[in-house]
Amino acid sequence: MVAAPIAPSASLPGQLFLYAAGRAAFESPLLPEIASSATHQVQQQIRTSKCILLGGLSDGLWPVPYTHQLYHHAILPSPHWSLVQPVLSSSYTGFGHGSLQRDTEELDELVSHLMQHGSATEFGIVGHSTGCQNAVHYMKHGKYRDKLKVVALQAPVSDREQAQLQDERYESNIDLARSMRDNNKGDEMMPRQTFWAPITANRFLDLQEYGGADDFFSSDYTDEQLEERLSHVGSRRDRKVLVAFSGADEYVSSAIKDSQLLLNRLVNAMNAACPADEPVAKGLYLQNGNHNLSQAPGDGEMFVQAFAELLQAPDTLA
Repeated sequence: MVAAPIAPSASLPGQLFLYAAGRAAFESPLLPEIASSATHQVQQQIRTSKCILLGGLSDGLWPVPYTHQLYHHAILPSPHWSLVQPVLSSSYTGFGHGSLQRDTEELDELVSHLMQHGSATEFGIVGHSTGCQNAVHYMKHGKYRDKLKVVALQAPVSDREQAQLQDERYESNIDLARSMRDNNKGDEMMPRQTFWAPITANRFLDLQEYGGADDFFSSDYTDEQLEERLSHVGSRRDRKVLVAFSGADEYVSSAIKDSQLLLNRLVNAMNAACPADEPVAKGLYLQNGNHNLSQAPGDGEMFVQAFAELLQAPDTLA
């Protein structure tokens, strides 16, 4: 008996390509896109805007359940856009020996390749979970950040706050990682029991130390501290940013009683440098949504629709 597919729509057309030595990405739709069945000649439809999809820890290709919806309901109806899913060195379990800076450098390689070989002129990012940290970091440090026109942050949550509440060994793990770092062993692996995947002391601190490199979205920051970390997001008036937060996100600390208030604080911090009547970032609160929008009916569709509206706005069309 043949097993049923994971989902009736569990496939995407496209092409696999190398953007750097040993690193590949998958772009949809297939380019050249339109073939004549009569002559087998190919007519190229140029898609000069590239949306890069970045998942969270341990994700790789097809990082979120709504990937298919994102392609069919946001990318395809926007004639200048294509969807790019890169495999970074930090994809799957590679995140444990990486950093946001390394990810940004590899995204620079991807963007450069797409400009040189894929006719790209502008870019978007959809970040899920830790992919949100990648997007925020790229908006400040990426070589081609000025070409980043549309960004969606879906599930921008704090790794640190959840660990502080749920892991009784949190303080001792932090002390061990700091000791390793201080003794020039930051690139050595932490003991197996400290984390669910292999991870270096430096990466562990990035994710779980107060003020770590990945610590952008924590609720215990003051408004001023959030602005220090996030105000650059709204620094460009020609960029649009969607921030989607789920009310039933299983990775949000249970100590956070009002997640909609946290969403508003994050958005306000991103818009701190904007004129009040010209915000760059806007929030989308999904009351019953879980972390990857896989459970509550309609949440994936609602997020995708909100992102599609950004793509199709007049000033984001190529």
